[in-house]
Amino acid sequence: ILIAYQLQQAGKQVVILEAERIAGGQTQNTTAKITSQHGLLYSRLLEEQGEIAMRQYAQVNEQAIEEYRRMIAQQKIDCDFQTECAYLYSQKLDVLKKETEASRKAGLTASLVTDLPIPMPAVCAVRLEGQAQFHPLKFLRALCEQLTIYEDTAVQRVEEHTLYTKRAKVTAEQIIFACHFPFVNFPGLYFAKMHQQRSYVLALQGVEWPYGMWIGADQAVY
Repeated sequence: ILIAYQLQQAGKQVVILEAERIAGGQTQNTTAKITSQHGLLYSRLLEEQGEIAMRQYAQVNEQAIEEYRRMIAQQKIDCDFQTECAYLYSQKLDVLKKETEASRKAGLTASLVTDLPIPMPAVCAVRLEGQAQFHPLKFLRALCEQLTIYEDTAVQRVEEHTLYTKRAKVTAEQIIFACHFPFVNFPGLYFAKMHQQRSYVLALQGVEWPYGMWIGADQAVY
């Protein structure tokens, strides 16, 4: 949806073909984090790719947060957008110290905190400031209203610049595949490389809502 929206804003004529329903399979009452923090990443990037690549990665992620903020303000989208801190917690102090130092080198406002308000088996957390969260379905709904979308229109095959569906064909100068599961398997053999994962949610009553966004860094993530 974001790709289509940005292309349309740039003056392109855009059509989206959706096999089922837009945003199908997502939870209705949900939040989503918009952060530059994705696990123990910056210390690994620093070791494997070097400081320049690490800083570039951090910069484009921070720019993405600002672009979300700009779009939501410009379009006046009511999607529960909030600026929050993001926390990466662990039982390994030395690992998070290393990640904090790398995050700072990447230009992020990172700090190591030990006073954690959540009942998790963790001794500390890396805190990134200036991050955000929102309701993604409310956000998508506002963008979809501005786009040409054909739902229940699965693409069955593609031949050069033509996409074939069950009822019609669409010709386009440029085609973007943005599927969770690519149906064009050669080259790539994607079907043999992908697997399903399941996550769980716990609903509680009568508890204080924790501030910020939290993700575990250890192998057993809570």
